[in-house]
Amino acid sequence: MNEAGKSTLYQFIQAILFGFPAKRKKGKDYTPNDGSGFGGRLQLVHPTYGNVTIERYKTKNKGKAKVWLEDGQQGEEDLLERILYPLTLQLFREVFTFQQEQLQQMDTLSEENLHDALISLGLSGSNELFEQRLRLKNNYERIYRPRGKKQPLNQAVQTYQRLQQRIKEKESQEASFQQLVGQADIENEQVAKQTRKNRQLQEQQLKLEQQRMNWSAYAEYLTLRKMDLKRIASDTEQQTLQAFYQEYQQLSKEREKLHAALQQHSGNQESARYYFYLEYENKIQQLLGEKVAISRMLDEEQRIANQLAEMNHGQIAGWQDHPPRPFADEQAIQQLFLPLQNQQKTEEELKIRLHLITEQRNQAEKNLNDYEQKHPELFEQKKTVPWVFIAAGIVAILSLFLPAPLRYGGLVVAGVCAFGGFIKRNQPVDKSNWQEKLGQLDIYEGQLAELKEQALQSQKSLLALINQLEHELAQRNLTSEINEFAVIKINQQAQTFLAQLKTNRELQHRQADLRQNLMQQEQRFDFLAEWLPLREKNLSEKLPIVEQFAKEMEQIRFAQTYQENTVLQQRIHEAQRQQQQLLDQHQVLMENLRLAYPAEIPAFLQREADVAKNQVRLKELTERVAPLFDQETTQAEIEETLRTLRQTIQSGEQQLHQLQEQEQRSRLQIQQMQADGTLDSLYQQASQQRAHVEQLTKDYAITKLENQLLQDIATELSEQQLPELLAQATTYFRLLTNREQTKLDFHEGILTVDRMSVYNLSTGTKDQLMMAFRFAYLALQQKHPLCPVIIDDGWLHYDYQRKYQFAKLLQQFSKNYQVICLSSDQEMVSYYQELHQSVWELKGV
Repeated sequence: MNEAGKSTLYQFIQAILFGFPAKRKKGKDYTPNDGSGFGGRLQLVHPTYGNVTIERYKTKNKGKAKVWLEDGQQGEEDLLERILYPLTLQLFREVFTFQQEQLQQMDTLSEENLHDALISLGLSGSNELFEQRLRLKNNYERIYRPRGKKQPLNQAVQTYQRLQQRIKEKESQEASFQQLVGQADIENEQVAKQTRKNRQLQEQQLKLEQQRMNWSAYAEYLTLRKMDLKRIASDTEQQTLQAFYQEYQQLSKEREKLHAALQQHSGNQESARYYFYLEYENKIQQLLGEKVAISRMLDEEQRIANQLAEMNHGQIAGWQDHPPRPFADEQAIQQLFLPLQNQQKTEEELKIRLHLITEQRNQAEKNLNDYEQKHPELFEQKKTVPWVFIAAGIVAILSLFLPAPLRYGGLVVAGVCAFGGFIKRNQPVDKSNWQEKLGQLDIYEGQLAELKEQALQSQKSLLALINQLEHELAQRNLTSEINEFAVIKINQQAQTFLAQLKTNRELQHRQADLRQNLMQQEQRFDFLAEWLPLREKNLSEKLPIVEQFAKEMEQIRFAQTYQENTVLQQRIHEAQRQQQQLLDQHQVLMENLRLAYPAEIPAFLQREADVAKNQVRLKELTERVAPLFDQETTQAEIEETLRTLRQTIQSGEQQLHQLQEQEQRSRLQIQQMQADGTLDSLYQQASQQRAHVEQLTKDYAITKLENQLLQDIATELSEQQLPELLAQATTYFRLLTNREQTKLDFHEGILTVDRMSVYNLSTGTKDQLMMAFRFAYLALQQKHPLCPVIIDDGWLHYDYQRKYQFAKLLQQFSKNYQVICLSSDQEMVSYYQELHQSVWELKGV
């Protein structure tokens, strides 16, 4: 029955979940009239939190909710918000509750309106998207409207335009101002262009200086690059070839010994030298076995000595004892010279201003002197004859002798002359122009004195900066010349010197090790000094003498050991056989390496070692020296280019100085033209106003872009869901209307029912159409239900057939979604019971 509390129950659920509504004059108040507590408890089942109990009373805890979970956890509003998220009061009202007035909100259903409805009713996500769009639209329209007058951006643009107009008028009054500004800009561009040109020339000079410093290394690089540095044998092949050659040489030596022994007379007498050889044979053979290693050490020591001599030849005097401390890079030098350059620029500007003010002061003094010469009455009054008074006296005397009418006229004339002479005699001298010129001269004198004081302070600052730079450069032991280009040049030389110094130290350390090893090797020959002529011989000369001594002693050995020629010949043949066998084994290797005879092997191995050494050197020069030379050149060309470039740089510096001076003159004239401050003030106001306009424009653009982005997002979401929504709505509409073939579609953007406009539908059918769309949305969301569906008498325009079909829809829909239907319609209750739906009776109080 009606008035059983359906709306009150709905309001109770809403109040427990989202809080008590504020009192409104026209709205209905659900506060109990008997004074009982306004509130209560509500239990619900949540997929994550399980059984949840919510209690809220308006007079307790300031109307805030208390929440209990089945695991014992308790909380208040923040826990309730987490449980209900993302369900909000707005979604609860507009999506999950059905009331009759909601079904009448859209009497036409176009495709565009459905897009908006999908957004506004939360069908594409949430109503917050739609409201945010409206807020953003209101925000950017409050900033600017195309035809608005009160909006901040409209007013700011108008103010800026007025300022621009005033500036234009002011500049037009000063006809030469814009011309002077344009001239100064052109001069500034010329200065920048000349500066870049000078910088490029200086960089070319630095590069040429580096080329000149590294010319010897570059010449070596060119020589190595033209050489054939391709290695023929690999390291393994070289080792195999070396071992083969040593073994082959040993067999050759053995054959030589046998042949020598065969030729010796069998009666050869033994000597003390031979017994000495027998005693120290092992040591002698060990020395001879290290002949190759000793030769390599001698060659390396000689190469290092030559390289050190070449490096020491190009070093700057004074750096050997006190090495420099160069800057890290060219940028550090530029930063070091920047304060000095700024101060020098200030100094030049002060000189130009001083010269300009002096010229203006002299001109003002000349104008004052000329004016004083033209107006001597400014200083003294010359005594002149009072002819006017004399004439007046004569006329007055003569008038006494004239008849009465003429007498009075003569007296009048005499009076007029006397009065005129008195006025002229007492008329003051006009000194305003003189005082103005004198004041102008005083202004120039004051400016001149102020500029002289500034120039004096600038000179002191400049001298302090120069002293500071000199001290810094002296600490680094670079140069005493205060010139950025010279410092960059010497800094590069210092960096090269330190790199060479490091290389020198490494080479010297290696040379010391080699010399120590060679000295140790020489000491090993001391035991032979008594028997062999080794005194005053170097290591390379001692080795052949010892080798010859060993050969002689071996001949004696063979002569004493083998007396019979047949035995010697057999040993000779055996050595030849072994030697031939060894040669056959390595014949393929020698053919691959293009070697015809074993005697070519030492020269071949030495060439391979030289090639490997030259490859390492070429790689080093390619990385260090080759990048400095873009193309092949000669030392004479470099010197000639440097000489020409120095002259060009000097000419460019002079031209740059002239251009800078001319630009500074123009800038100073501009400053003087702006001395009244009017243009400065207008420029400042315009700059501030432009910044204000830009900020407002930025805010307007950002807000409008956000609005458009939200619109695009909402449109995209609705377009993605609209076909599915339309299909689901068609299914539900067929069920509600009991029409199996009914089809919902769009024609030219307008929703149609069986190609018929929705305007032709009855009121009840329109309700059914809206109901179908509402349930279609809920069907799309049934995988993630946020809240039960609550319906409060949403079928006022339904007859019995429509009510029954609606009940069937609720039966079908409630299988996957909880539906709470609040109704006083007994006919609907009978349908629910017929369809086996749960029916609870609410009894009013």
